[in-house]
Amino acid sequence: MAAPQAPTLSPALAQALSVVVSPDCDFLQDARSRDELAGMLVHFDVLGRGVAAAFNARDIEGGGWTHTIQPAYWGNVTVGHRDGMRFSFRHDGRSRKGAAGRRLQVETGYPHGYCGWRAEPITVSMDRAPAAIAADVLRRLMPAYKDTLLEGLAEAHRSEAQRRARAELNGLIEQIVPGIHGVGGARPGDVPDRNTSFWSGRDHVPEGQVALPVGGRVTLNRDASEVEVTFSHVPPALALELLDYLRRRGVVAGQAVALGRAPRVIAGELEPRGSTKGTIEPGGDLLLAGTRRVDGEGRPMSMKGS
Repeated sequence: MAAPQAPTLSPALAQALSVVVSPDCDFLQDARSRDELAGMLVHFDVLGRGVAAAFNARDIEGGGWTHTIQPAYWGNVTVGHRDGMRFSFRHDGRSRKGAAGRRLQVETGYPHGYCGWRAEPITVSMDRAPAAIAADVLRRLMPAYKDTLLEGLAEAHRSEAQRRARAELNGLIEQIVPGIHGVGGARPGDVPDRNTSFWSGRDHVPEGQVALPVGGRVTLNRDASEVEVTFSHVPPALALELLDYLRRRGVVAGQAVALGRAPRVIAGELEPRGSTKGTIEPGGDLLLAGTRRVDGEGRPMSMKGS
């Protein structure tokens, strides 16, 4: 008995599948066997291809627009520019009835990690011609997108500069502490721009790492302009040596004070004081510094003779 043959792909479906991003075997099989999914893919391929062609025909941003489809079971297509601009068309309201169920939400794309203002999404009818949809997007969405995208690109450039600064400083730290690793024991080369690095002390040693007498952690701020260093299990002699080194570098400031002597008297502070006659009066051995004793009637007592 001959094995069943796979359904033959129509040229339109084959063209649509050529722009699907990394589909798995199950999705491809469903696209071949389920007419509804195949029809949806063809529809959004035609839509994305037409919008990209309309943008290129108008020389929007110098041309270079293409489209892709995500391997999802709901309609979607993304029209993107070679420099990073992109519009995503999603059929979110497919469960609605009537014309409302035939509208697409159009959103703009921004660099990864951008958290600033974004252009408000719009909706368009999925039954309109791609050229008409493209004109609607350019009129209603492109102006706000350009304004907010400038901030997003500037933020992306700042983030990239900060990432490179962290990677450079981490590389210098790795030369000093070869056994350093990232969070969870990650190898330095796997996360070169990491914020936090560790080297293992005697209490915790990740697999493949070597325990050192003193553990530590190094945390960089976003642009690597400041570093927080934490040590653990530091012997007292080494701790004093580190503090003295910082003092000599001018990092630890202050005035040396002999132990056992107060550098100044603070008003209101309790301090021991003896009787003027050489005997301790009941309750009179502790007085408030910066104040004078008072007699039983609340009047200050003078230490001079009358």
